[in-house]
Amino acid sequence: MAAMPLKAQYQEMVTFEDVAVHFTKTEWTGLSPAQRALYRSVMLENFGNLTALGYPVPKPALISLLERGDMAW
Repeated sequence: MAAMPLKAQYQEMVTFEDVAVHFTKTEWTGLSPAQRALYRSVMLENFGNLTALGYPVPKPALISLLERGDMAW
């Protein structure tokens, strides 16, 4: 199959919520410190990737919490 130019493909707006993962309090308390650190890293990377691609993504409260390392769960 031949590759299609990017502009010829169907493109849709992506939001942070499309790629975000949210845990309940119970789920969060079941994560190990390493899993919590991985979650923080992945969520910050997802947000960074969206903004680097030029998507007009407002900074969600979750990202502000993650940047401060303040996950209250």
